[in-house]
Amino acid sequence: IAQIGGISAFSFINIETSPRIQAMGGSLIALYDSDLSLAQTTPSLLNNKMNNELVFSFVDYFSDINVLAFSYAKAFKSLDVFSVGVKAINYGSFDLNDDIGTTQGVFAAHDQIFTLGLGKLLNDKFTLGANINLLNSQYETYSSSALCANLSVTYYNESKRFTSTILLRNMGRQISFYTNKKENLPFEMQFAVSKELAHLPFRYHLTYNYLNRFDIKSPYHLTTQTNIETGELEIKEESFAKTFLRHIVIGGELNPFSKSLFLRGGFNFQRRFDMNIATFPAMVGFSWGLGFKVSKFKLDYSRSSYHLSSTPNNFSIATNLTIFGV
Repeated sequence: IAQIGGISAFSFINIETSPRIQAMGGSLIALYDSDLSLAQTTPSLLNNKMNNELVFSFVDYFSDINVLAFSYAKAFKSLDVFSVGVKAINYGSFDLNDDIGTTQGVFAAHDQIFTLGLGKLLNDKFTLGANINLLNSQYETYSSSALCANLSVTYYNESKRFTSTILLRNMGRQISFYTNKKENLPFEMQFAVSKELAHLPFRYHLTYNYLNRFDIKSPYHLTTQTNIETGELEIKEESFAKTFLRHIVIGGELNPFSKSLFLRGGFNFQRRFDMNIATFPAMVGFSWGLGFKVSKFKLDYSRSSYHLSSTPNNFSIATNLTIFGV
């Protein structure tokens, strides 16, 4: 209960592998273009521009944790756009000790996510999407599986360069349990808007997370003060404005000279408030990245400051198989 992430199982499903998403604050659900990596979380972003698109991602996460991801999309006349994705998280090796500390060997821990997605164009401005996620988790002899879905609706106005999305993510339940206790999945509702400026090659993106829950502050990160009259230590309650800001993620993408180069940056208020050290906040909560095209491939990189102890790196390479005649 030290943070919002501690109230449910399978929180690994929220690890974003896309450098573009991470560079713009960790949430990017209202950007309608040919980037397939965005549609693995938000299926209503699936569109015909992603036909035959293939993307591989790698995350150099905390410590020796690594994340690999793969996605592919195909457009069908009757079903619009269908996608498939796989995400694998490897936590490395751990010493297996008994209750008195004697080493019995080593064990591994890993998670996998298998995703099937479908995007349906309702009319020239609205797109409906759904995906199904099969989750599998194995920690030593403890294992669990779950089935969940993401549903989203996207409004895209090309003439005004405006996009908005409502996303319901991680709706589902456990199929098998780690022990005899049933646990909840990290259900969340999100709303986001993005707009490209008319006279500047810049797009901003604004997300409001946890529409289904307002109070997402941590009770262990509140400041304290001493009551002058009683001499007792009291918790200083967080203001409404600060709690509101915890829901906000902002990001921007600059395409200088309208060429195949993209410069990105973002800020995550919740990450800043919960993960920084008061005496040395540094750049916690900020993220940045870049993307460029080389020949037939699109390369992206991002770096996110979660905490002073680590700043994960995200890499991806994408291409369209149609270019190669496939």
